[in-house]
Amino acid sequence: MGRRAPLSLLIAAALLLTSAAVAVPLAPANAAHRDTAAGAPVVEVYAAGGGIVPDGGDLQVSVVIANPSTEPVDPGQVSVSVGANAIATPAALADFQQDPQKAPLRALGTGVTTAVPAGGTLVVAQLTIPAASVDLPSSAPGVFGLAATVATPEGEVGTGAGTLIVPGAAPATVGVAAVMSLTAPVGATGLVSAQDLATYTAADGVLTRELGVAQHNPALTVGIDPMLLVSIRVLGQSAPASAQAWFVALTHLANPTFALQYGDADPAVQTQAGLAAPLQPSDFTYAMSAGDFNNAPLTVGEPTATAQTAAPTPTPSPTAGPQLPPLSELIGFPYKIDGVAWPAPGTVSGSDTAALAAAGLTTTIVSSANTNATKLGVTPDAALTTSGGSALVTDDAVSQALQAAATASDPTTATLTTAALYAQLALAAQNAPQGGVVLASLDRSLPTDVTYASAAVATVLGSAFTRPASLQDAQASAPTAGLALVDQRNAEDRIQRVQALLDLAGEPRTGGTADAVNIASFSSVLSNPVLLTGDVRARLLQLFSVGWVGSNAWNTAVSKQLSAMHANVTGVQIMAPESIRQASRQALIPITVTNKLTHPVDVVLRATPSSARLEVESDTVKTIAAGSSAKVLVPVRAQLSNGTVRLHLQLYSKTDVPIGDSHNAELDVHADWEGIGAIVFGVIVVGFFGFGLFRTIQRRRREKGEAKTEPDGDAGEATTDAAADGSAHEAPRG
Repeated sequence: MGRRAPLSLLIAAALLLTSAAVAVPLAPANAAHRDTAAGAPVVEVYAAGGGIVPDGGDLQVSVVIANPSTEPVDPGQVSVSVGANAIATPAALADFQQDPQKAPLRALGTGVTTAVPAGGTLVVAQLTIPAASVDLPSSAPGVFGLAATVATPEGEVGTGAGTLIVPGAAPATVGVAAVMSLTAPVGATGLVSAQDLATYTAADGVLTRELGVAQHNPALTVGIDPMLLVSIRVLGQSAPASAQAWFVALTHLANPTFALQYGDADPAVQTQAGLAAPLQPSDFTYAMSAGDFNNAPLTVGEPTATAQTAAPTPTPSPTAGPQLPPLSELIGFPYKIDGVAWPAPGTVSGSDTAALAAAGLTTTIVSSANTNATKLGVTPDAALTTSGGSALVTDDAVSQALQAAATASDPTTATLTTAALYAQLALAAQNAPQGGVVLASLDRSLPTDVTYASAAVATVLGSAFTRPASLQDAQASAPTAGLALVDQRNAEDRIQRVQALLDLAGEPRTGGTADAVNIASFSSVLSNPVLLTGDVRARLLQLFSVGWVGSNAWNTAVSKQLSAMHANVTGVQIMAPESIRQASRQALIPITVTNKLTHPVDVVLRATPSSARLEVESDTVKTIAAGSSAKVLVPVRAQLSNGTVRLHLQLYSKTDVPIGDSHNAELDVHADWEGIGAIVFGVIVVGFFGFGLFRTIQRRRREKGEAKTEPDGDAGEATTDAAADGSAHEAPRG
């Protein structure tokens, strides 16, 4: 990284490309002076070699006009000037770029400009300024403003601002560590689809470009979004071939790496929303199909033959077929740096860093705008001690210049932004303490061209004003005296929207609505609740992505997710029953239950009567298939009275969580009078015959008593008569 020849060749190639007139869009990346009128032409100026003044040589200056208007810019003249005084700080450079004509200037030369068609961007003039006219002190290093004013017969077109750099005999250097994120474009699905993976990992896909930038700069530290790993692994054998090849290339990356939050979720907005620690993904069973895992899923590295031989034989599963990989296998990666949090710039407070440190994220990357760095008058080292942990402070001036150069999309813009980047590096070096280390970051904007982005990172790590450093070097640097974190927060509207998502998901947080209907409690209606909670958790994390900050589409994405979650918790319902007539003592009351979810659910229907006229024998348990309706039969028993009974109906999960809305069913109860009448008639009949039998027995007893009171003769006669009567009825004997 310390060799200068490759970098010089890159700069020379860019300058050669810009020597010809090119009609391409010009990105407003170098923060030079702009005419704020809508559609007005913009003048830009840069010097060859990144603006570094050659020792004793002539200076080559190019002037560019970007004309977004519908009218052409006529030919005219340009006058080029240099600032009379050196620029000492990034803030002073920003002031010069905003309005160069406010600064004292010294004329360098003039030239003729060519016409620029409507909607075109052209290099309209190239001037050679003799070394004698440049006349800047070669012994003392410094950054000087460069200005170019273009005028036509119709009037002044505008003034552009650039820089000239005098490196001095022995230019000061500063250690620079650089960090970038490896992320996909923002979304709200919780995973990157197979179709998107195929697009992003194609030859010119965004993930291919990002990985290419890292591969070209091994000293660049890379924060990896674990969602990319999981999205490929859950597809198993059905993952696109380009995604599998990209994954293998990632595993061979030589750069220092650390894990971003899943989905590049912003850890600061989560703590500010009341979470004790940032959320982690919980399960991806919902996204996997057993048929995709006949072979082992993608793993990191290539196992050796010895390791394969020594591996223990797995215990046979009680169920045949391939097994789905666990969460640890889906999300694992051999990161080289642990415990790093990277929130959105300018959104962090001391309480956030303390909460993150307690959660194991002991190093938080913050922007210098989140500190008092601009008040110190020096370039502070990256290291900053915070409550419970530490922070790494990115140099915003260097980082913004790096971002502009890395996202250039054409040669002219690349040259302009590279010159601006050199100026920021020179200022950082001349104001840094001896042996200092600063941190430069690429934000979540995705590079459009690997060549420009790689060259920009190489410039930061290997210019005449910098020494390549690592993230660990930045962590080990001595904190600058007086540097302090200035508490900042996310926009309140963003925090409130995050809180709404967390509450509906049922994620416990300080100040949350713990008793509200939510995904966590409702999911108990599924036999495997993580099929729902795992999906929702992944979607929320992606919605918390740093890449969403500042996007007008974020509120729409959040609203859609809230609607989807509400549809889930209301997706299992009792259909409002009609009035029911019960004419028998025992009956099964049919109640229709609908399940709009994509998973089957197990429900318990509990019916509570409003009157003792009706008795419900038991709760009813029923499994409702996904996307269907089913009848649930409620067993009831009528008591011995008629009337209307209101039956209160409520669904519950097997863990007794209320599911859906309750309903009332009106039952017109008619007890079973036919059966009751038969019983009463039978009782009367039995009573009648019983009464007759009782009277007969009583009469005979009276008769026997009377017979005992008559004389013995009569008794003997009665006996003889009885014997005679018995013999008369005796059956003949065989």
